[in-house]
Amino acid sequence: MNNIDYKHNIPPSAESKIIQSVMSLIGIKKRMEKQMIENNLEKNPAGLPKSLARNFNIHEVRHNGRKVWTISPKQVEYDVVILYLHGGAYMGNISKQHWDFIELLISKTNAAMVVPDYPLAPEANCTETYEFIEIIYASILNDYPTKRIIFMGDSSGGGLAFGFAQQLRNRQKKQPEQIIIFSPWLDISLNNPDIVLIEKEDKILSVKGLQNAGQKYAGTLDLKDYRLSPIFGDFTRMCRISVFTGTNDILNADAQKCKQLMKEQNISFNYFEYPKMFHDWVIITSLKESVDVLNKVYILVNDYKENKPVA
Repeated sequence: MNNIDYKHNIPPSAESKIIQSVMSLIGIKKRMEKQMIENNLEKNPAGLPKSLARNFNIHEVRHNGRKVWTISPKQVEYDVVILYLHGGAYMGNISKQHWDFIELLISKTNAAMVVPDYPLAPEANCTETYEFIEIIYASILNDYPTKRIIFMGDSSGGGLAFGFAQQLRNRQKKQPEQIIIFSPWLDISLNNPDIVLIEKEDKILSVKGLQNAGQKYAGTLDLKDYRLSPIFGDFTRMCRISVFTGTNDILNADAQKCKQLMKEQNISFNYFEYPKMFHDWVIITSLKESVDVLNKVYILVNDYKENKPVA
């Protein structure tokens, strides 16, 4: 199931086109840029939907004053635990759309999901965020010693999942079985020249806004430190990595670059590209493209049993 290079060949859905048109009309991109510069992204996690409590077991604990939720299927034996790291440019917290996506992921995969409210910039920096995630991961290994562990994340959470897995490998600690990331932020410097060609099509993200957020999160670390920009790390001896990306997303340029680096280094890598899809579209669960991604994620998680083609 490795080394998949998939390009979605179905035209973008009408809903995805409408969403991007509306975002352009109401100026989401400028609004997001201003919020990142002024540190006005939502700092509190969205409340859990009632359907989560109704349909799943929910266990909530606190580490260093921050919540960590474990959400698991009711009356279903599960053998997979997913550590899910949410996006938000390292400055914004879990949104309602994240919870909707997480709920569908659990329903689709029958996995338990651990979702931490990790420290955010600029109140915290990368080093502090990693220290927090280390605590959570150690708890997962302690609580689920026989379970299969998978890392997932969207946007900045995808970059965090990839960088943290590299740190585990560097420290010779137990890695997850695989990493599955959506619209990942792989280089916080955004110096890839190909980004210029995409930015005008991106209705959500701007280079200026993200670079500002990235500097706040970096603290004193070099922007090429793999913990900030995992694309500059060492990919050897890593678990299986799968990336989902859309071409109307400025972060797509580094997803493509990552694919090329993996190929040159002969590293196992799955790449799923969706033409004309916007940043983090996957958490808008009503989209046909999101349903397609969920179907592929189900197979990636369970292909050791199913032996089905993903693409």
